[in-house]
Amino acid sequence: MNEFLNKLQKYRFKLNLQIVLRCLILAIIIFMLGIHLYYLVWLNVSAQSVVLIYINYILRFLIILLILYVFYRGIKHFYRVRLTARWLDKQTEHQDDLYQNLYELYQQNEDESVLKVLAIQATERLKSVSYRLPKLFPAELWFLILFLAIGIGSVWTFSGNSFSYAMKQFAAITPETIAYKSTIDVVPGNITLGRGQQLVIQVVEPDTRLHHRLFYRWDQNWRELGMNNYSYSFPSLEYSLEYYVQNEVAKSPVYKVECLDEPFVRSWTVDYHYPAYTGLGNVRDTLSYGNIEAFKHTEVILSISTNIPVNKAIMHFSDGTSQPMQQVDAQDFTTRLTVLNPKTWYLELNDILGRHSEPEEKAISIIPDNPPEIRILYPGQDVMLDQSLLLPLIISANDDFGLRNLSLYYQVNDRSTQSMMLQSVITTKLFTTDYHFDMNNLNLLPGDNVTYWAEVYDNSPDRQSAQTAKYKARFPSMEEIYQEIEKLQNKQTQDLQSTLKESHNLEKDFEKKRLELMKKDEISWEDSKQLEKMLNTQEKLAEQVENIAQDFQQLIDKLKANEALSAETIQKMQRIQELMQEISTDELREAMSKVNEVLRNVKPEDLRKAMENLKFSMEDFNKNIDQTLQLLESIKKEQALDKALQISKEMEKMQSALMDKTQDPSQNSEQLAQEQKNIADKLENLKEAMEEANQLLDPSKDKQIKQDLNELTKEMNSSQLEQNLQQSQQQLKQNQRSAANQSQAQALEKMRQFTKKLADMKNAMSGSSQQEVVNAMQKAIREMLIFSKQHESLKARYSQDPYQIIPDLIAEYEGLQMSLNKLFSVPQVTMFIPPKFYMDLSDTDRSFRDIFNSVNQMQYYQIPQQLENIQKGLNLIVYDLMQTLNNPSAGMGGGSGMQTLLQMLEQMGQEQMAMNMLAEQLMMQLQQQGGRMGAAMQQQIQKLAAEEERLAENLKRALQNNPEAQKQGNAIQQIIDEAEAVSRKLKSNQLTPEVLQSQERILSRLLDAQRSINKREFSEKRKGETADPSIKQQSAETDYETLRRKAMLDDTYRLFPPAYQQVILKYLKLLNE
Repeated sequence: MNEFLNKLQKYRFKLNLQIVLRCLILAIIIFMLGIHLYYLVWLNVSAQSVVLIYINYILRFLIILLILYVFYRGIKHFYRVRLTARWLDKQTEHQDDLYQNLYELYQQNEDESVLKVLAIQATERLKSVSYRLPKLFPAELWFLILFLAIGIGSVWTFSGNSFSYAMKQFAAITPETIAYKSTIDVVPGNITLGRGQQLVIQVVEPDTRLHHRLFYRWDQNWRELGMNNYSYSFPSLEYSLEYYVQNEVAKSPVYKVECLDEPFVRSWTVDYHYPAYTGLGNVRDTLSYGNIEAFKHTEVILSISTNIPVNKAIMHFSDGTSQPMQQVDAQDFTTRLTVLNPKTWYLELNDILGRHSEPEEKAISIIPDNPPEIRILYPGQDVMLDQSLLLPLIISANDDFGLRNLSLYYQVNDRSTQSMMLQSVITTKLFTTDYHFDMNNLNLLPGDNVTYWAEVYDNSPDRQSAQTAKYKARFPSMEEIYQEIEKLQNKQTQDLQSTLKESHNLEKDFEKKRLELMKKDEISWEDSKQLEKMLNTQEKLAEQVENIAQDFQQLIDKLKANEALSAETIQKMQRIQELMQEISTDELREAMSKVNEVLRNVKPEDLRKAMENLKFSMEDFNKNIDQTLQLLESIKKEQALDKALQISKEMEKMQSALMDKTQDPSQNSEQLAQEQKNIADKLENLKEAMEEANQLLDPSKDKQIKQDLNELTKEMNSSQLEQNLQQSQQQLKQNQRSAANQSQAQALEKMRQFTKKLADMKNAMSGSSQQEVVNAMQKAIREMLIFSKQHESLKARYSQDPYQIIPDLIAEYEGLQMSLNKLFSVPQVTMFIPPKFYMDLSDTDRSFRDIFNSVNQMQYYQIPQQLENIQKGLNLIVYDLMQTLNNPSAGMGGGSGMQTLLQMLEQMGQEQMAMNMLAEQLMMQLQQQGGRMGAAMQQQIQKLAAEEERLAENLKRALQNNPEAQKQGNAIQQIIDEAEAVSRKLKSNQLTPEVLQSQERILSRLLDAQRSINKREFSEKRKGETADPSIKQQSAETDYETLRRKAMLDDTYRLFPPAYQQVILKYLKLLNE
């Protein structure tokens, strides 16, 4: 039993010992927590503070109380013997509670034998079973205890002396009196650093017993930082700041850290002093950021201002050179340089910290001083020279800043280049000059090419130049001139033939439509549209003829400029051109206008009448085109003879010039031989031209001229002219100048003879043609006199019945047409007949149509007057033909009567303007008087009527006697008719707005007639131009080409884009038409 009790006591001891250990561990943890709490308060409260004393006492009390509580709880839970036995029973698998029952029986003093048995059994069980004591704490609690213990211990360990001081003060309750360091020394103190550099603030010899803290600011607010090992590091400082260090006892001075940026240029100033030749003033640029852009030779002053004080500034250039800048003050530098070449550079700045600025590439750029520009505006293309050898040039040059030394270069064939200075000093940037390049002193021969161009320099030191494109001015041979002329003439003939064919087709369609509409009572919409289409076609045909006439005038001008035809042939061609202009007559336009007007009103009867009038106008239109084609054909043989004559003259001229060159030792023999060969080739061309003329001659009409031409051809073949030319060529090749001169003289003499014979043939042909015209006109006069006498007899026989005279009247009309056809079968008759003849013929023809219409419509009362009109017309036709025979030049045109007619029309225009003003005043008075016309006003109106009648009579006399007025016949006749109508109304005291409008039309038509005559007079002046440049310049004051050249000479014209320039030129051309 004792053994059992002993073992039971041992287990009891172990269990209670665990409780004690548990209480002890908890007491230690409570103590550490309390001490640590005090340490935390001590760190945040001054050591001398009374608060620590109170905290100290409170913590002491709480620690003791908690520890006592823990031990009290532990003792209260000590195991007694019975509880120990019970605990052991719970640790076994047996359910008999052996240990507890045994101990309770032992306490009750049970039978020892029972106790013994049970004791043995309990002892054996205790020996056989190993009982494990309970754990002091669960694993989670152990982890917490260890965490607290290790954590708090670590804090104490690493806190250094501060924990020791706190424990001492905790043990003593009151703080001990300690002598602390009264100052705080800090490095680096005041310092200047670069932005981004590291700043380390360190306390020198710190009092380790005190807690040091760092205070800093970059604005108004201080910020606090703890210091590790009595230092703090700003790894990359970005701003300036102030700082100090403070502990519980002392405070350091406030230090400044100035943070400087890397050095850079804060502002750039570039002053440009441009070269004097540019005319530019000084310019300051503050926005370039160091990039320099200037003209070459510009002086540049570069000034910079840096963000921080800088020790030096150096410019490093891409060519390896460098240039230090002059320091003005700590942050300002300047330098001066001259811009000569483009390059790059960068600026090196060294600041007080020894830092270098980052290189940033800048550029020095040269503003291009563009080379001058120069163009030959006129003619601006390769040209053919005429016989004057004058080439008008318009040269335009421009430059950014100025020009000088404008020169014209030229080269004849392959000869050396020559030049002439046109303008050395030029005061403007844009310069345009009009220059007549006179090539008469260049000794040009047909076939020579003159290559020319212009060159100009600018006023820069580099002397930049520019030159125009090279153009060629060719002095054409007569063959080349005729080749181009014949090409143009053939084209115009083809165009006229095409127009005539189209017009005939239109006439057929129109007549078919006219006959169709005569059967209808109403005009349909489709009919109107078809007629409108026909009218548009007729209008286009008229425009085509007008364009052909303009082109033919240009052809005539070219012939005159090159002196390619005789004056007589040119005059005939000019008359043909006038006839072309008259193909599209006023009657045709009026008839077309009338049809158009009637189409809008859609009155069938009026339309039929208008269409009948248009039919006759269209017939005249076709007849005029046909006559013009015959005329063009009729003068071809004269042109062919002219061509042969001009080639012969040119060949003679070339041979004469070659003789002069042969006598000049400086001339190259090979070149002379080549020129002689060219003359020989021209002889072949002359033979071809003569053969061409021979083929065009009429064997019957031109029998004598054809015979003479054949004889001249034979003479030319047998004259050994060709042999002379070949001998001269060979002798020149062998440099036998004297022998060559003899051969050339023989050839020249023969050429002169051939030229004279060709000229005689040309004169004979002209005389033959004129005689043919005279014969035709004399025959026509005789026949017209017969018709006039017959008509007078017919007029006397007329009583009341028109059908008695109608057969004779029709025969008379047909006979008249046959006579006219025979007259015009001689094509050149048309060149001599004046315009008045056609007016009288048209009136006579209209009178015949009127009388036939009167008979058809049974309007017999008009027949006597119409018979009288026919008689008057026949007499006027005879008179016109007789006047033409007496003065053949009247029909050919001329300017003799232009000035007289122009002055008369100007005076009439002034008088009409005065009459219009007076009529307007009388109209205002009449309205004010309520339409009542007094005696004084009637007298004024009658005076106006007399003036209008006098104006009409003066125009009639001019139309009868002045050939120039006859050329304006239709326009003047309209003025006469309008003036007579106004006069009749005024005689009846009819002053109405319609009368005023008629007077305005009279004035307008008078002005139109003046403009037409002015234009014609200018055209006549152009026809009479010679090679004299002064005459050309004077006569071309209003010519389109002169207007164009004047426009080009204007500086403002050159400022327009090319498209606008073309619009201006087009306007000038319209203005000149």
